[in-house]
Parts: sequence; structure tokens; C-alpha cells
Amino acid sequence: MNPESILTLSKEHRKTFVWLLIVLFLLALVLDWRLSSLPLTDAVLGYVRALAASILTALFVLWVVSSFIPLNKPLGGLVELEAGNITTEFDRLLSTATRWRYKGNFGRYMRGKVLPTLAGRQNCHISVCVIDPRNRVLCEKHAQYRGQINSIDKGKKYNTDSVALEVLVTIVICAWYSVNHRVHVDLYLSASFDPVRIDSNDEAMILTVEDRRSPALMVKKSHFTYEHFETSMEFARNQGDQVSLQGVRSGIGLAQLEEQDVTAVLTNSGMGDLCKHITPEVILQACRESKNPYEN
Repeated sequence: MNPESILTLSKEHRKTFVWLLIVLFLLALVLDWRLSSLPLTDAVLGYVRALAASILTALFVLWVVSSFIPLNKPLGGLVELEAGNITTEFDRLLSTATRWRYKGNFGRYMRGKVLPTLAGRQNCHISVCVIDPRNRVLCEKHAQYRGQINSIDKGKKYNTDSVALEVLVTIVICAWYSVNHRVHVDLYLSASFDPVRIDSNDEAMILTVEDRRSPALMVKKSHFTYEHFETSMEFARNQGDQVSLQGVRSGIGLAQLEEQDVTAVLTNSGMGDLCKHITPEVILQACRESKNPYEN
């Protein structure tokens, strides 16, 4: 049995393991007492002596092994997050963040959770890199990919237009926050999509995938790969097209967006034709229905 695998179990599983050992110990003690002629006191003392001898022997062997055999260096700074704990870790990182960097595909969590959380903080900066909705081939391939995974959408069927629509909603909402809040938003469009999404602040980053059953990986700033992933996101932004986030009226609430705001933003960002194809009405309705997809 690998002791390291036991130590890395969740708290509930460790408690179950300890209780299992206690039950097995008591069961062996009762069986030994019932099947032998020893008094109960002698049986208990015998088991206590045997347990103490086993612990001392194990400690001696551990000392010998640790003294003369080099141990593997622990992977400090890397934490695997179970699927059920991902949201909690995101909330913890967001609680103190003033800068946030995202590289992904749609940016729904970013627009539904990150922007509302950080928008009221001073000197807040958010950079976003999502797929290019004008690239029809890219949107089609991404729609095919989403049809093959167990995503948070729970059976929703995507096509080229519905993929493009999600990104257009992100652009419009980012534009509204940029104009109506003190938050500074930089948005870039990528010519490729990646199954791995990266959310990063100045403390750590979390790598997730679309499959809602899969765990995530948290990389702390102390780990050497943090800088490599940051560089990867920087290169993606530099190679992408930056989007102008102007055109939304100032002094209005998000629910007060109108078709004229949608048209102005997307025309100003060079997506007027795509806006006409999907229609401002459909885009506006999607903006109003937009929410954090991971809310319970």
C-alpha cells in the first residue's frame, strides 16, 4: 500500500480509512479473545504491545529509508482540484484579485462571474482571449468539438452561428463593462480554439476543460510552469486581433442595452456583417439571458 496515496486522500476518505483500521483492529481482538483461552485483559495488552512494536519498527525503517535513499522532490505549487471544488477555488482567487487574465473559447464564466465581481474594484484590469466569431471554419470545428464532450450545456446542440453568437455576447458585455465601469478590459480574438481554458490572477491560475466531470489543475505562482502559461497567453494575445470595445451608451444598466448598442459595438469592432447575419435582436436577447453557467 502506498502511504503517499493515503495522505493525499480527501478528508472524508481519510476518516473512512482510519475507522476501517479501528474496526479491523477491534474485530481481530474480539476473535482472538473468543477463540483463545486468554483473559480479555491479557489479549488487549498483547495487541497493544504488538501495535507499539509495529509503530516503532515502521518509524525506524522510515528513518533508515529517508536517511540513505533520496526521496522524490514534491511537486509544490501544483494542486489537482476535484470537479466539486473548482468553483470554491475560483471564488477564493476572485476575492482578492484586481487583475484577471483569461484564455478560452466563449468566456461565459468570465462575463457572468469575473466581470461582475471585479468591476467595482479600483485599478482593475481584465484581459480576455476568445475564438474569432468571424472565422466560420473555426466556429464549425468548435461546434463539432462541443458535440463530442459532456459540457456544462447538458445536451445543447451547437452550430456555426450559435458558437459565433456566444462570442458576440461576450464582446457586447465586455464593451458595456468597459464603458460603464472603471474596469479596463482588453479583448482579443484567436484563430484557434483550445480544449484547455486558463484563468489567471497574480497569485495562481486554474486550468479547466469543458467536460464538467473532469478535475482542474491549479498552478501557483511559485511553480515554474506559471510563467510558461502566462507567456503562452501573452503570445496568444499578441498573435490575435484586439477588439475595440466602444459604441455602448454610457450611464445605462446592462438590462437597458438596446439593439442600437449591439449594432454600434459590433460595427465598431469590424463585425457589422456578422451582426446583420445573426441579427441584433437575437444577440440582444442572448445578452439579456447571459448568466454564469456554473451557478447552482
